[in-house]
Amino acid sequence: MAKAWRVKGVKPQKSYLRNASIILSAKIAEVYSWESYIDDPKNIEELHNMRISIKRLRYSMEFFSVNYDRKFDQFLQVWVDLQKLLGEIHDCDVAQDVLTDYLKDQSQEGSADTLGINALIERYHQTREERYQEFLKRWSSLQKEDLKVNLLRMIKRKSGE
Repeated sequence: MAKAWRVKGVKPQKSYLRNASIILSAKIAEVYSWESYIDDPKNIEELHNMRISIKRLRYSMEFFSVNYDRKFDQFLQVWVDLQKLLGEIHDCDVAQDVLTDYLKDQSQEGSADTLGINALIERYHQTREERYQEFLKRWSSLQKEDLKVNLLRMIKRKSGE
């Protein structure tokens, strides 16, 4: 799992909104650092790292949300939804790996469960593909709406920058 980025420039003597702007801007940049990996479904670790970065952004936004309006809450919900989608993708990846490893172990022992487990692996594979396509479609739509720019603009405006 990727480590959280260090956030520089936060000062206790500065305003809460100023520090929120610094922290949230860094968390947004961390999320977008994974963007170049999303177009390849084989980037399992990178997609998981993006989910973790989104989780960090989400929790930071929840912490600072008392200072923002309903539009901010709508931005927050976007990240909640993306985190959920990426979590479902990751769950499918993990389940497929576990079941595949189980089959390898069972083949050495001569188990008859192979057909059912292969069917289950295929179901996880299909579910993952559906969630992945849903994520790509949602991400593309959000980028066309300038999610990053609009969120950063709101954060900076509120902090007085």
